Amino acid sequence: MDFFEKRIRPVLVEHCYKCHSAGAEKLQGKLLLDSRDASRKGGETGAAIVPGDSDASLLLKAIRYEDFEMPPSGKLSAEVIADFEKWIKD
Repeated sequence: MDFFEKRIRPVLVEHCYKCHSAGAEKLQGKLLLDSRDASRKGGETGAAIVPGDSDASLLLKAIRYEDFEMPPSGKLSAEVIADFEKWIKD
């Protein structure tokens, strides 16, 4: 939980919550990333997070710029992407 709070949540807040949270002005893709259950449920295209399975986690594919390009403002650093990989794996 400490890893999530220090390394993952700040990135979600800064880069994702504007479009993917309960407080979003206009929710995109019916995807909420501001709770564990909502992230696992996912949005229009499926589960954003599949615990232990980074290949099936659409959020990771999106931040790698594989299926989607999120955040649209620019690709996250390799270090941040590696943090998300570790978080999902663990």
